[in-house]
Amino acid sequence: MTRREQFDQQGYLIVRNVFTPEEVAQLRQSAYEHRDRQQQRGLVAQVKQASSVKGDLLSKDGLGWLIYDPRIVAIASEIMGDTPVYFSDSTYQIGTGTRGFHRDNIDRHQFGQGADWDGAYPLIRFGVYLQDHDTYSGGIRFKAGSHQAADGADVFADTRAGDIVVWNMRTLHSGNARRMKVLNNLPLHVGLENRLPDFLFREQQGERVSLFFSYGLEGKHLDRYLEQHIQKRADMQENVRLSAYSSETLKQAEQNNVKVLDVKKLV
Repeated sequence: MTRREQFDQQGYLIVRNVFTPEEVAQLRQSAYEHRDRQQQRGLVAQVKQASSVKGDLLSKDGLGWLIYDPRIVAIASEIMGDTPVYFSDSTYQIGTGTRGFHRDNIDRHQFGQGADWDGAYPLIRFGVYLQDHDTYSGGIRFKAGSHQAADGADVFADTRAGDIVVWNMRTLHSGNARRMKVLNNLPLHVGLENRLPDFLFREQQGERVSLFFSYGLEGKHLDRYLEQHIQKRADMQENVRLSAYSSETLKQAEQNNVKVLDVKKLV
């Protein structure tokens, strides 16, 4: 089964060993450096125990290369079948945030209802977790096949540092997943996961650092996402306003076959 076939079937895909240990260490260092600088400027939002750094990834030295890295672009192009379009929808977190199953598309609250469910949905999101989650807590869970069904089998994404995970934005998923010390691969109902005492669960492998970024294909679904998500959410508008790209960054993206939309005109 090809990667695209696997993605189309289950609504998510794990690709192993995309980044070297040295690259993972460099990304972690850059994430902390940006967090510390932005904190002094009041540009870090706190979500539970997680720091979310404002401004998108492409605008950040040491992190922006992820958006046009040839290995990432090849995966995105294979999955979507065409040139990926980047539209400033990216961020990263340090620490532990909220958990709970949700979809990332606009018509996310009821399966099959709304324009997002008309045909294929060519918007995808990458997650890069800079620590192991194959046996440790803090990773992501999916409802397999839920990009085209109301529900699906609940599975942990057994990622390790250096892997990437990518999902269709209609796929149900829950971040900051907790693994029990016993029955380590058994996902609990999220409500129970949140209520049970900490000593029953495995800890995280160091502090959780996670990066997220999205691509789409030009067309009605991307247009609607930009209209409803970028133009109507104050936090997204702020993120866009705080993101500036150098000419060299845009040149690198173009050379690596990523189209970068100018979304500043939308805010």
